[in-house]
Amino acid sequence: MTSDRDASAPDRLTALLQTDLLDSPPEPGFDRVTRLTARLLQAPAAIIALVDRDRQFFKSSVGLCEPWASLRETPLSHSFCQHVVTSARPLVISDANQHPLVKDNLAIPILGVIAYLGVPLKLPNGEVIGALCAIDHEPRPWSDDDIAQLTELSEIVMDEIALRTENTRRRTIEQHHRVLVHELNHRVKNTLALVDSVIALSIRADSALAEFGEALRGRIAALTRSHALTLDRGREAVALSELVCAELAPLQGDRVAVDGPAVQLPPGVALYLSMGLHELVTNAVKYGALSNDSGRVTLGWTHADDRLKLSWQETGGPEVAPPARNGFGSLLFERILSAALKGQVTRDFAPDGLKVTFDLPLKH
Repeated sequence: MTSDRDASAPDRLTALLQTDLLDSPPEPGFDRVTRLTARLLQAPAAIIALVDRDRQFFKSSVGLCEPWASLRETPLSHSFCQHVVTSARPLVISDANQHPLVKDNLAIPILGVIAYLGVPLKLPNGEVIGALCAIDHEPRPWSDDDIAQLTELSEIVMDEIALRTENTRRRTIEQHHRVLVHELNHRVKNTLALVDSVIALSIRADSALAEFGEALRGRIAALTRSHALTLDRGREAVALSELVCAELAPLQGDRVAVDGPAVQLPPGVALYLSMGLHELVTNAVKYGALSNDSGRVTLGWTHADDRLKLSWQETGGPEVAPPARNGFGSLLFERILSAALKGQVTRDFAPDGLKVTFDLPLKH
């Protein structure tokens, strides 16, 4: 039998490396196949061998002598499986001492390989990365049924390898995604910091901009906090309690009551909701219930049927009157939040205290 392929071909070795199987620990799924191979073919040994550039690595083996069973590899000078890889066909050897391809192979005296039956292990792209083989220490003929059974068992191994390869590919893509998101987040944070610095310098240069500028800086700070809770950590969801804690942190704890079940928010919902909470906190401190010594705020929410219902209630503050004109708060609540979150946001300017309710879907 002649070799049709180069076992050291770069494409094949790259494909083998990408399986993430070389030098990996034993795994039950592969070990079951080698045990089943030995039992069905009544062979004293069975191996799943992955053929590298200058060695074969045993992903699984049963009945292999020491120290090779513990080392889990041999040089190619001790390998019959390399010929399965180069030919991409089954290799059937009844007596290795009489076979011209392997009669001088060191697997005969060192590992006791006399009768050998091996079938190729192929990846979905066609690259042959190794072999599933059965070994006997005495000459024996291999039947067509032996070859058929070993081929069927090899398909189980190839399915497992294909699954592992796909999982490795996905992990690589996810890692690249995390790196990209990290870089993007870093740039967003720098941009927000730069905007904040520009506003601060503008305030310093023109005192007439002080009140507007500080309000704007507060809104940018709210965006930065929500960004840190969501995108900056690469999360798929953010705990509402954590978001509330971040926005209410500057307030006196005994004047703000918070109550609600555990709720996970999609990052987009968390981002907009943090802006709304920041606006409520800012207004409460400047004009509302937290602008005196006796006012209180109650923040509560419920969660059912993938909808969040959140209520902000102020009491004990100065008498409330509807705003004379629509400012940023009105724009934020009535247009931005309602439209972006596809929900309803209502504000009730009752004389005894502002009440704001959010009714938002958590799945779009």
